[in-house]
Amino acid sequence: MKKYLPLFISGLLMIFVGLYMILRPDSFLTVVISVFGIYLIVDGIRTMIASYKLRDVFGRGLRNMSAAKALIDIILGVVVVIIAIASPSLIPTLIVYIAAAAFLVSGIIDAVDLAFLSRAGIALNTLLLETVLSFVFSIILFLFPNFLTGVVMTLFAAILFASGAMMVYGSLSSAFYARKIRKEIESR
Repeated sequence: MKKYLPLFISGLLMIFVGLYMILRPDSFLTVVISVFGIYLIVDGIRTMIASYKLRDVFGRGLRNMSAAKALIDIILGVVVVIIAIASPSLIPTLIVYIAAAAFLVSGIIDAVDLAFLSRAGIALNTLLLETVLSFVFSIILFLFPNFLTGVVMTLFAAILFASGAMMVYGSLSSAFYARKIRKEIESR
């Protein structure tokens, strides 16, 4: 059962999160937005550290731009966390637009960083993926600010719950059949 325990625990966690999303969508959204704010803060700190470490490659202008992006991310992250905790009723509108703006700024700065780094001969596929995803998330959030609530969130919660249930079932049945096969082999 030890081999299947991580799958079992992951499945239980997915079931819990799916049920929580269905039963308490507003508080779940507050948690998700708060986590996003924390991500912005961590990403800002990471960008500052990276721009400092790569200061020779970046040059002065790009380093200042990256530092500005990092500072914007940190400030937006703090604002998002404060608003999400202090006034959750603002989440469906204000927070989503702040998040969309953060993704847009991040995408623009990442695209510039990517151009300079590739010119210096440094290939960063993960930065390219982050840049593209930043623009995609920004567009989605600007066009559909309330997509997190309603049908999409309920559908995602149902998929999460069903996937978790299948993971729990799969881990339990795998453990059962592994034990059965082990007993069969030992009896020979």
